[in-house]
Amino acid sequence: MPRLTTPKNIADVKRYQKSYTKFRGVDFSTDPTQVSDSRSPLCQNLISDLAGFPEKRPGWRTLFQVSAPINGMFFAVFASGAEAFLLHGGTSLYAWTDSGATQIFNAMNNARSAAFSHGGKLYLLDGAHYYVVSEADGEYTVSNVTESAFVPTTVIGAPASGGGTPFEAVNLLSSRRINSMIGDGESTVFQLDSKDIESVESVKVDGVEKTATTDYTVDLEAGTVTFTSAPPASEAGGGIDNVVIEFTKTVSGYAERIEQCTIAEFYGYNNDNRLFFTGNPEYPNWDFQSGLDDPTYFPDTGYTKIGADTSAIMGYLKQYDTLSIVKSNNEQDAELFLRTPEMHEDGSVIFPVKQGAKGVGAVSRHAFANLRDDPLFLSREGVFAIASTSVGQERVLQDRSFYVNARLTQESGLENAVAVIWNGYYILCVNGHCYVADSRQQTGASKTEQYSYEWYYWTNVPARMFLEHSGALYFGTADGKVCKFNTDVSGMARFSDDGDPIVARWSTKADTFGIFTRRKTLLKKGAGVMIKPYNRSSVKIYIATDRQHERLIRESFMDIFDFGDIDFSRFTFNTLDTPQVKPFNTKVKKFILLQMIFENDAANEGFGVYGAQVQYTIGNYVK
Repeated sequence: MPRLTTPKNIADVKRYQKSYTKFRGVDFSTDPTQVSDSRSPLCQNLISDLAGFPEKRPGWRTLFQVSAPINGMFFAVFASGAEAFLLHGGTSLYAWTDSGATQIFNAMNNARSAAFSHGGKLYLLDGAHYYVVSEADGEYTVSNVTESAFVPTTVIGAPASGGGTPFEAVNLLSSRRINSMIGDGESTVFQLDSKDIESVESVKVDGVEKTATTDYTVDLEAGTVTFTSAPPASEAGGGIDNVVIEFTKTVSGYAERIEQCTIAEFYGYNNDNRLFFTGNPEYPNWDFQSGLDDPTYFPDTGYTKIGADTSAIMGYLKQYDTLSIVKSNNEQDAELFLRTPEMHEDGSVIFPVKQGAKGVGAVSRHAFANLRDDPLFLSREGVFAIASTSVGQERVLQDRSFYVNARLTQESGLENAVAVIWNGYYILCVNGHCYVADSRQQTGASKTEQYSYEWYYWTNVPARMFLEHSGALYFGTADGKVCKFNTDVSGMARFSDDGDPIVARWSTKADTFGIFTRRKTLLKKGAGVMIKPYNRSSVKIYIATDRQHERLIRESFMDIFDFGDIDFSRFTFNTLDTPQVKPFNTKVKKFILLQMIFENDAANEGFGVYGAQVQYTIGNYVK
């Protein structure tokens, strides 16, 4: 705090200086008078550069428009080696590039969808269907997975009278089953493992296909196949199966258990070789496990009920060898469960679930992401991380969004928030506002959390869905637009949103300069801001005090001469790409607290702030 003296004359007035340096992110959760000198309570549309200083975020542009809304954006690599972007808009599925989209299918459910690639195909869940997309010679085929789903052999070693050894569970996605049976040379009637079947698809004896009516007849109600002559005893001897019967038996509601799921996650034992589905509103706390390396096989025994049915599973987060299952807020039991694989001596793998932490549940199904090795999800209290896979450890759930929680938690429709990982940032978007966490900048936010991130705040990003691919960032909107951030645009044209200006701001805190009982005066000389150099840039400098709202005190261009971009209305001879200092050249009298705001609101202009410095005097006591 400055030492105060009473001057004998104006020449003896002591001048004080303060510098604001090492600018970082926003702080919306602290009173503007108490914010750190390095953070801003009014920052918007800035992002950190490689050194951590704030600069204007890249703008975006609309590529094209399709049926609304955008429900899903996906990238796939097919068996042929072809790569493609696929887009779910309204009830249609499109193949697309930056230049436009071509409809390839028009029977999608008009709801948010999820997708994953496996075996050279793309699998889609839209809440009502489970589709598979394949490609050949640039042509796409979309079909229901039930049409090509794995057909399980439900029993083996069964005698003609029925029974046998259970082998593979019924597939929820297929109404077909196979019974592998043993002929004894005498029996003609073979009892299947189900009655009231719909049809028999094929009958083979010693690998030879038999003909219906001629070689056998079927009693659908009894579930029997009667041969005109008894199949011979197994030639191999020893009770080896030689009669194989495939038949259809539909169980009502089985396929819908999978088709109405909306969340898919790979996980397995030492390998991500199984899929776990959830999100079916009829089974909110169930998840379903696929067969080994087969997304078309979901055994009817392969489900787990996670906690109470009063809260739904919201999403999965993988961390090391553990799959975390996060549920919605729940008054009855825990919101976090942990799944780890175990292998039995017989080689079978199971996935037991343990109850974890209680107190914080997820609010959005679309905001789960791993920021490097930090698994994050959105709750009504902010963005939380699962800090440990040990269910017995304290503080398993950690708040990572302290600096933006005051604004983020007041957003309406948090259940619709979407998130994406892009270039080391976690970008969370809701209501056109993006809350951006920088993985390269961690800071201790409170005594109870390990750390928080430096956060940034963007406006005018109407994202309903995101897609990141090879550093490019796309988003889809509620009105059917597909947009792309201008990271691939050179020059100053990248700094606009569909041609409109990006209003970027940085402000200091409302500063009392360590003494709030005396009035201060900002001197005309010795105050200024250091701006990052761009070919085209400008700054508006505002001052706000306890006595007046924001007041514009200076506006200045800061261009660098470039033959490729000359504007004679603001011609400059400056060719140096070094930071530029813009003095305030304004005196501000008798304030208790002072806030400086630096703004750029022009299209196609860069902007960045390195620091600010002021000189002031201390005057009379506040009366």
